[in-house]
Amino acid sequence: MIRSIDVIFSPDLLSSICLEGKTVVVIDILRATTTITFAIANGATYIKPVLTPERAFAIRQKQPNMLIGGERYGKLVDGFNLGNSPSEYRRSVVSGRSVVITTTNGTRTMRACMSAKQVFIGSFLNLGALIRVLDQANNHIIFVCSGREGQFCTEDALFAGSCVNALCQGQNDVCLTDAAKTSQLLFQTHHQQVFESIQNSDHGRYLTSIGLESDLEFCSRVDLVDVVPVMINGRISLCDVF
Repeated sequence: MIRSIDVIFSPDLLSSICLEGKTVVVIDILRATTTITFAIANGATYIKPVLTPERAFAIRQKQPNMLIGGERYGKLVDGFNLGNSPSEYRRSVVSGRSVVITTTNGTRTMRACMSAKQVFIGSFLNLGALIRVLDQANNHIIFVCSGREGQFCTEDALFAGSCVNALCQGQNDVCLTDAAKTSQLLFQTHHQQVFESIQNSDHGRYLTSIGLESDLEFCSRVDLVDVVPVMINGRISLCDVF
């Protein structure tokens, strides 16, 4: 059976796409999906993505033991326990804890994908593990890039391309959309300069300008962890299918 692979460059393009019955991978390399992947790898019980800081505060008021994390325009929200730098979510902080998280782009995309059959969280940190899970997935896979404020961004498309490229290895029965082919070409052109590509992206330069350049190197690490987060009923936890 032919496997179909698509890449959506912005959640704003999802309005015309039916996700029901399909496998979706949400991507926000800088930094939400990288941060969530690292938090789950370090023992967070689950992550709940929400749209606004106000919603995060409201949940913590009802569940005081929950951590709240995330950002607005890259910066820590006043009153939050954590920002959106993945290195903050180390084992000593998040193990055995649940986290509510809200970000400018990533959590909006996660919420927009909830109608899909399966929703996985992807980052360079868990690339190999993600590919192993996707090899067992159904025949229609969609990579949804969070982009930046509704616009295309290099780092998300680059990661999508790395996944497309891996899934096509040795396969003759894969049908790629033009967007998937373009992402694959981007990765094939820049696969030896992942960090440099992220560093030179619009959002990479912005994060550098606000003192978060170290996050770019962290988000460029490949196969740092061997976990795949999955979102079920609005909660992200550890996938146990591989």
